[in-house]
Amino acid sequence: MPEAEVSLRLAFYIIEKGLAASDVDVAIDGAQVKTSSTIHFAIAEFLRDNGWRKNEGAENTWQGVYFHNSYNHNIRIHSKPGQGDVVSELATGRTLRAECKKGPLVRSKSSQEYPLLREALGQLLTIESISGDDLLAVAVPKSQKFDELTQRWRKAPLISRFGICLLTVDENNQVSGLPINKIAEPL
Repeated sequence: MPEAEVSLRLAFYIIEKGLAASDVDVAIDGAQVKTSSTIHFAIAEFLRDNGWRKNEGAENTWQGVYFHNSYNHNIRIHSKPGQGDVVSELATGRTLRAECKKGPLVRSKSSQEYPLLREALGQLLTIESISGDDLLAVAVPKSQKFDELTQRWRKAPLISRFGICLLTVDENNQVSGLPINKIAEPL
């Protein structure tokens, strides 16, 4: 599953479950979408296939604001780094900041899941600005190997101490590992 898809499916989940207090920001690097003439992820088609439409103006770019007739909040897609791949003010007043990574949906011999999850944790630790109320997370595709790693690493002392959420995102926009008690209670 490409990184942009992980990010967008996490945003879908936040909006669909009524967790967002406002529009959800999704940062997608242009190289995840297209390099030269090679399309890596057909983002406009993916959003359209999932019921999301672009607001008027700037139709020639994939960046912008997308709406869905079934939901009150939009998805704002941009390419600004250093804030988190998915940033959402939650209904409780907290802000969710998630770094997302691509990954295989089936187990591979190369175990690329380890370095991908570690890289996402490293990116999370270098976000340029956070507040004490931010809920920090890493999101990866749901697979057997990622499930094993996230379940084990959630118990790691520093991940546990700092309350970093390790999330898996599936192809049905479901998210595992997001502690509802941390997002359901107001500050």
